[in-house]
Amino acid sequence: MILNGHNEAASEGQQGVCAPLNLACRPAPLVSQRHRAYHRPSMKAVILAAGRGVRLELSGWSDPKCLLPVRGTTVLDNMLDALETHGVSDIVVVVGYRQELVRAHFAGRGIEATWIENPDFASTNTINSLWRCAELLDDDFLYFNADVLFHPDIVGRLLAGTGNRLAIDGKSCGDEEVKVVVNEAGRITRIGKALDPANCRGEFIGIGRFDRSTNGAFVESLRKHNEELGNVNLFFEAAIDDILDEVEMVEVDVSDLPCIEIDFLEDYVEAKRDVSRFLVDEPAPDGHEAER
Repeated sequence: MILNGHNEAASEGQQGVCAPLNLACRPAPLVSQRHRAYHRPSMKAVILAAGRGVRLELSGWSDPKCLLPVRGTTVLDNMLDALETHGVSDIVVVVGYRQELVRAHFAGRGIEATWIENPDFASTNTINSLWRCAELLDDDFLYFNADVLFHPDIVGRLLAGTGNRLAIDGKSCGDEEVKVVVNEAGRITRIGKALDPANCRGEFIGIGRFDRSTNGAFVESLRKHNEELGNVNLFFEAAIDDILDEVEMVEVDVSDLPCIEIDFLEDYVEAKRDVSRFLVDEPAPDGHEAER
């Protein structure tokens, strides 16, 4: 598979991932009616899309990961469609690597956003990108890693309750996943990559709801890591882990809904093969309903 060429595996029988997308013909997202618009109108969405995706570059992909094409759409469009479905239009995007492509993609869809730049994207991580938009974290907000392909009902489940709620895939994890420890009441007590998988409930998929009532403590933890400790190259979950004793965060089980964070070529192959077919409602040949 050559990602930024115009060839993929012959068995897929499609153009390479750089083929132009007709966004006007994007498949319609599948969304359960019971998960629509349970949130306050002031809800924001914060999308971190500053990273370079070095591990995918080894496979030939050189654009931001959020622009990876999947079944006639992109990872980013899947996210924007989910936000539109659930009535969230106040969007903050942190950009860095090849940001002009991300901005152009938003412009192509006619979607306005508040843009925050992380010029140090190559030497920092999500804890620094999120800190850069700290002044905008003044209300309830949804957080997204921009490289996650997911079913839109995940957003609905997060919005169906109040407080701090993290989407958790209750699966067996390895060293690469951001893992969580959860007590019997469903409260998250630890979060991070370095946790022992044997003690963990599953993976935090990189999508969560954060409540304005506790954002002050969260922002202060971000500040401490960035300004006092110089921990600019950590994942933002380190700032969460530090405040879990005082700030309640609960799991929202999304194990039954398809989702995947795309870091490696293998993730992208799985996203196209196994995950994406559950995310969009595509017309089938001869007018028959597409198989699920």
